[in-house]
Amino acid sequence: MRTRGLIALMVVIPAGAVLAGGDDHSPAFRGSNGSGCYQGVAATSWSEAGKTGVLWKAKLDLPGWSSPVVWGDKVVVTAANPDKRQVYCFSAATGKLAWKTDIPPPGGPPRNYVIDSMSSHWDTLLHAGATPVTNGKQVFALFSNGQLVALELATGKQLWSLVAGDPSGNKYGLDNSLLVHGTSVIAVFQSDPERFIASYDGATGKQEWKTPRESSSWASPLLARTASGKMLVVLPADPDVTAWDARTGARVWSTRILSERPSYCMGPSPVTDGERVFVNCENNGIFALDLEKGSVVWDLKSLPDGSPFSAFCSMTTDGRRLYQFEQSVLTVVEAKTGKVLAQKNIDQNSCEASPLVIGDKLYLVGSAAILVFKTGDSPEKTGEGIVTETIEATPAFAGGRLFIRTAGALYGIGP
Repeated sequence: MRTRGLIALMVVIPAGAVLAGGDDHSPAFRGSNGSGCYQGVAATSWSEAGKTGVLWKAKLDLPGWSSPVVWGDKVVVTAANPDKRQVYCFSAATGKLAWKTDIPPPGGPPRNYVIDSMSSHWDTLLHAGATPVTNGKQVFALFSNGQLVALELATGKQLWSLVAGDPSGNKYGLDNSLLVHGTSVIAVFQSDPERFIASYDGATGKQEWKTPRESSSWASPLLARTASGKMLVVLPADPDVTAWDARTGARVWSTRILSERPSYCMGPSPVTDGERVFVNCENNGIFALDLEKGSVVWDLKSLPDGSPFSAFCSMTTDGRRLYQFEQSVLTVVEAKTGKVLAQKNIDQNSCEASPLVIGDKLYLVGSAAILVFKTGDSPEKTGEGIVTETIEATPAFAGGRLFIRTAGALYGIGP
């Protein structure tokens, strides 16, 4: 479930390219490329209790499950409870609060939204489940009451607000993170029976297109460019993976992959190496689909050690390999063929946060610590980072710093 530009600043992966997210910005969920892969060098060990490696810690008044996004020296994160919604902006270097904006309730009748997940702890986080997105001038945020807002990044001034839809039939929150394409912001709306993907003008909030969806998903969409140059928004769902034209909302392809229903929902988000899109799902496997056509290139229906496929965590990739971290097992898969290269038992369990690749290091996120490995066919542990609060959301990386969000705080980690 973890679970995400205007002025053409969203970095998009060309077909056949090796993944490399920009190291100055992380404008969306899991970076510019949406696959949790970044250039640069990040810290490999830190300890809040030991007072090493933690540059700063900033308090958040409200909880949330959204990840931070970064543009230069600005780090933005959302937070909410049933009655209140907030957007924060901190200095990436110092953690000093630049601005905090309380989002007024939308006009019209109140949204009749009551989160009813299987976990009371989740219920406190899901009101701000979707990761915002920024283009360097504006930041866009979606809350689980159905409210989509745009703010000025420099000041936090609210520019517009709208109600995207009625979320009352959604018990897991509006967890699908936002995308920016050209001058538009793209949102996935998941409720029952209202399911759609839509594009809004970033300057005004005016809806540009809206396409109904047939299947359910709490994954975050991926923006990727095909070999022919078409920009696609790709979203895995139960039971299919679908790609839409980012410019028009027209469906380009849809491929059924799931043979069994996941225990909860379709949570893991897709990743890409520029030629293929990869999806993992509990009870079903790992799938590679041709990005241009949507055809299945390979599938992996079981793992050699019998361990499960991910229920919530997305995979990441270094361009040659896929990395899945589920429960206490790290699985490394060759991206081109689907061959399992290695499986390792790790001395901690995964949480709902997804792993990252930063440079030649793999970061496996658990609720108590982040373990650091050297990427490769058989990764070896090189470090460990620990903060005193429970990690809830997928971290972000930019400017040589790692940003970690917990329910009550945001951390800056770096040299």
